[in-house]
Amino acid sequence: MPALSLGEIVAATGGNLLRGKPDTVVDSFDIDTRRTRRGGLFFALKGTRADGHKFLADAARAGADAAIVEREPEGGAPPAIIQVASAEAALTACGVLAREKCSAKFIAVTGSVGKTTTKNLIAAGLSATRRVHRTDGNRNNHLGVPLTLLACPDDAEMAVVEMGMNAPGEIAHLAKLTRPDVALVTNVRVAHMEFFASLDEIAAAKGELFAVLRREATSVVNLDDEQLRVQSARHAGPRVTFGRNGPADVVLESFRDRLVPGVSLVYRHGGKSRGLQLQLAGAHNAWNATAALATVIATGEEPDAALEAMSRVEPGPGRCRIHRLDAGVVVIDDSYNSSPEALAAILQTLRHCHPAGRKIVVMGDMLELGPRETTYHREAGRRAAQVGVHILVGVGPRARAALDVARKAGVPETRHEKDATSAAETLPGLVRPGDLLLIKGSRSVGLEKVVEALLQVTVEAH
Repeated sequence: MPALSLGEIVAATGGNLLRGKPDTVVDSFDIDTRRTRRGGLFFALKGTRADGHKFLADAARAGADAAIVEREPEGGAPPAIIQVASAEAALTACGVLAREKCSAKFIAVTGSVGKTTTKNLIAAGLSATRRVHRTDGNRNNHLGVPLTLLACPDDAEMAVVEMGMNAPGEIAHLAKLTRPDVALVTNVRVAHMEFFASLDEIAAAKGELFAVLRREATSVVNLDDEQLRVQSARHAGPRVTFGRNGPADVVLESFRDRLVPGVSLVYRHGGKSRGLQLQLAGAHNAWNATAALATVIATGEEPDAALEAMSRVEPGPGRCRIHRLDAGVVVIDDSYNSSPEALAAILQTLRHCHPAGRKIVVMGDMLELGPRETTYHREAGRRAAQVGVHILVGVGPRARAALDVARKAGVPETRHEKDATSAAETLPGLVRPGDLLLIKGSRSVGLEKVVEALLQVTVEAH
């Protein structure tokens, strides 16, 4: 990662060095004292939940050499202190400085769904032949992206940066900060509708990545997404395309949607068809892999070396991770997040599953859907009936709409739980040998509590 002197940081941020020496060098950066390292710099951000200035003593105990603050410390603190008008703006400025020092090729990834998995597939594919840095977890916002830039190793040849958004202008800001050489928007779907009036507005916000892309950079375009075909015109430079149809540079010819061992696909590029077996379940991951392959090609790398590395990618926590319990019980932990599109995709995969026992779906509220949220939940209940769900458990107030429709559409049993804690207490008692359970809901619903409870279950024959 880049080593920055305090003098460089003062110049970049417009701050004042209250104490310490300008030639002191720091080589790690964070906003959380639990991750702050010896010799690092701590940004004392003032957030809605906590004020970083209250943790300056913790940063000192962690071994931080410096801190960026908005007001002079009143107690213990790292030995060097830089005072700025805004610690958040200072973090952005330091991210810009780090990007200027980094010679890696940068790949930006955004989209409504699938961006984290696609990011991981891209990084894995590129790592077959290159030294790769990637966004850690989902640090994809106005704080996470600068931290990703500040964590980029000096010897990185490729950097894959994930970008998220909740409002117009955010993607443009992150893209200007990152200055990507390759840019991918995976798709435009119903998400964050609480902050946007229409799908067109979401598309325009995602399309900001194309709009600010340098002319010599390469865009990666999903030709099967009508919104993205329009938005991609905002970049006049080179492009690599992907989709199900012939005109695309990378064509998804076919796929087999399976839970175990995962989805398999056949794609075509350069007149040659190749197969790929993933450890990731669901047809949506065939699309994620196709987008990732197109992105690898856009960087100038050959896809053949990437295939084997991508085939070894395992699902992250809460992202369709499969747990096998006693008595043939299978738990699909897809609890990290949810949206109408993502839920429909995994339910479609469930359609092709034939467990010895029952199909049980634990569906948490889907959030940030705006005025049509009830419609989306009702549609989810209808889909649950269509794919043969035996028990649908709704968690949260919005899920009631799904239960009402599911019951009328033929789901044999429906249950409602007020929150994840209540569901975690109830679900273990429902499980029978051979059952297949899918757990999915929006992040803030906290359905990982249900997964944790189920993993402790000892299933007895009924």
